[in-house]
Amino acid sequence: MTLPMNKNDLANIRIANFCDTKLALNNVLTPDTDNIQAALQEIKKFADLPYCYLLSEAQISFVVDLLSELKSIRSTCYPHALFLIRGAASNFDEFDPEELEVDIIELDTMDADIVAEKINAYACSKFVFDYRKLELVNNRALPEMVDVVIVGAGVTGLYAAKRLLENEISFCVVDKRDITGGIWSLYANSTSQVNTSEGAYRIIDKKIRSNRDHSTTREILEDISDLSRTSADNLFLNAEVDRIDKFDNLYQINIIRNQEKHIVKSKGVILAINDRVGTPKKVDWQNQDKYRGSIISGTSSVADDFDWKNKKVVIVGMGAFAVENARTALAGGARHVTVVCRRHGTVCPKIIDYLNFTTPYDENFAHDKKSNMRNMLLWKKLYDQSGATQPECWMGKIKHDGHTISVSDIWFIGHFLKKLATLTGTITGMYEDGVIVDNQQRIDADAVVICVGFYRNALNVKEICDYKITYNTNYLDKDLMYLADAHIDDDAFNSLFGSSVLEMAKFYMDVYVYFFNNDNYYAMIESDGIETISIEDRKWSHYIAGAAALMKHYPDIYDAAKKQVTDRTDNFIEAQDLETYIAANKREWLDTHSLLAGTPMKAEECLPYLFQKLIDKKI
Repeated sequence: MTLPMNKNDLANIRIANFCDTKLALNNVLTPDTDNIQAALQEIKKFADLPYCYLLSEAQISFVVDLLSELKSIRSTCYPHALFLIRGAASNFDEFDPEELEVDIIELDTMDADIVAEKINAYACSKFVFDYRKLELVNNRALPEMVDVVIVGAGVTGLYAAKRLLENEISFCVVDKRDITGGIWSLYANSTSQVNTSEGAYRIIDKKIRSNRDHSTTREILEDISDLSRTSADNLFLNAEVDRIDKFDNLYQINIIRNQEKHIVKSKGVILAINDRVGTPKKVDWQNQDKYRGSIISGTSSVADDFDWKNKKVVIVGMGAFAVENARTALAGGARHVTVVCRRHGTVCPKIIDYLNFTTPYDENFAHDKKSNMRNMLLWKKLYDQSGATQPECWMGKIKHDGHTISVSDIWFIGHFLKKLATLTGTITGMYEDGVIVDNQQRIDADAVVICVGFYRNALNVKEICDYKITYNTNYLDKDLMYLADAHIDDDAFNSLFGSSVLEMAKFYMDVYVYFFNNDNYYAMIESDGIETISIEDRKWSHYIAGAAALMKHYPDIYDAAKKQVTDRTDNFIEAQDLETYIAANKREWLDTHSLLAGTPMKAEECLPYLFQKLIDKKI
């Protein structure tokens, strides 16, 4: 296959140019070197974004003072770099780059083109993931026998491999693709971010990042790359599972690899096949061929190279991919974005998501009702004040059945600034300059982004084995687990999983390891709340019910769940406690207004940040 090598879009990279060199790049700021406070005020407007500082010997002391002032408010999840012109590096010896949290790049020229090239190269090294890291060549033959075969080398499959390795359970991972990464390498582009807070989507423990924003595609793929290398000797790509059968209490997995048939026997199997995100649905609208603009798939890397600046954009759908693409378009300078959807999904501000993961649970993994209500009322007030269209289900239900809750601050700010609108309806056709909604309303668009969802993968399991039902603990059979997310229903939140597929996988991998060599398995199956459902009807509420039953009957599993939640909360708090998080989130909130407006906005002109009061409540 041709590996995607995403280009870097420098839209969010700021350059503070303290030299005479004229740079033909976007977002170049030339600070007043005679007034550090004036320079500070200018750079503070976007201090949380990645910055390159271009300076010569004469500005070193000035810039060091500036960086020292900025350090307390700068995000640690984005790099800052000093580009030192012509010998300036020799005068930098008395300063500590690590203490200032900057990278040092030496330049031996002031040629503007070469300097711009160096800045671009640095940005690419920091923000663009090299997909070749996911290509792992393993020329060894597939093993004839292992304890567990893992099918799928995405996030959950590689996490499962990590847990088996830690518990000295032999395994192999097989995947039909020639790179690892699952949906992250298949559908996510370089602008994508995790649709839940970073601390709840960590596959490598004790890797602390800032909670300024959610993990980016690059960060997730770097983690996946690290885990892939850890399991490299047990990882086999270009290996498609053709059939799974069971004989004499052993599973027989028929695998086609490089057009050759192989058989691997094992005591257990973990199917890490993503259920909800299968093949993207396609659309074919009337007169689509007459449309003169760009039609973009929201599940491709096209968005990386697309020039959003001053474009009128229509996004079709309102799931996680749609909300992500709305953010990408707005951040890229789109003039206006219209989201056309059959029903409004639910979007929450990042602080609500943060609180969902850091608010203490009781012994039944439920949040305090009083604090929950307070958060919901603030959330509703934000909908009202921003002018964002509320979901039709709000607030009787927090979301529609089958919808995720997307996380985005820019969603509310975009509506407030009239740069984003949502419209309920169905696109029934196209014309030269846009789309037609419900055969009547015409919406001009330079680009149409398709985010209409996926065909589920549930039937794939039935195609490779005879199992038709699953227990609500993810087990299809003894030691055979279907470890994948499923249909999200309205009962899927406020659990120890926090609606994160990775948190679900962590819990059930602890269960899998616990029962793998434990004859109490059958007692588990017969316990209260362990029901069966058809594979295609599996829902998140089934996972939650199964988890509750397991924790009730097995103290070791309950203790493991408590530890998982405690570790997750500690990860959040270690990155930023509530007070620090709100301060950083408020700064970013104000910065985003200026970014979308294209001009600095005063705080009193912005959508009010409602969450400062949460500090006083000591949630």
